[in-house]
Amino acid sequence: MNNDLMSTLRWKELAEIEAYLDLPMDQWQDCPSKAKLAFAMQYMMAKRNNPSITIEDAEAMTIEQLSEASGVTMQVPKEDTSA
Repeated sequence: MNNDLMSTLRWKELAEIEAYLDLPMDQWQDCPSKAKLAFAMQYMMAKRNNPSITIEDAEAMTIEQLSEASGVTMQVPKEDTSA
């Protein structure tokens, strides 16, 4: 699966991501840690496939392992420096 992840997340999952980041969703584009944001989203997707996975389990996984567990390949947007 490689699509618009935001549209596939459930409201409960979005609220959990907000709590994990301690940042409201409308401020995610300015999130100081894009890696933490990508991790939280991918963790939510992995939890769908394996409800027993904990945040600690996910934090101990490699990017590849969490990608496989979630079924989603994350692509973190890079800053546009063309201007």
